[in-house]
Amino acid sequence: MTLTFNRLDKKNAITSVMYGQMADAIAQAQTDAAVRVVVIQGHESIFSAGNDIGDFLQYPPSTPQANVFRFLRGIASLEKPLLAAVAGPAFGIGTTLLFHCELVYAGDNAAFSMPFVNLGLCP
Repeated sequence: MTLTFNRLDKKNAITSVMYGQMADAIAQAQTDAAVRVVVIQGHESIFSAGNDIGDFLQYPPSTPQANVFRFLRGIASLEKPLLAAVAGPAFGIGTTLLFHCELVYAGDNAAFSMPFVNLGLCP
């Protein structure tokens, strides 16, 4: 199964709806015998700018059932290999989600950044 960030106009910034779709896909992959591996990818020019801050402020994750938490629990507990193909920048959650992957392919233009570290926050 391949999950592709496809929101180039917003540099693949992730919304609550996107987290929900990815959480549902991960849950499907977990139970579908035809799925042997899950790959997360972006575009050749950008992997992800991280959270869409406007969307995040408008729909803050306030319960354990919030889409972002469902997604994070899904990738943390996925019993099948999780891979990522990263080209271009991967900011914030675009970088931290990679820690859950068994293998990350990084293109020669890949760049990783966790801006919250400079704010005194830790993932």
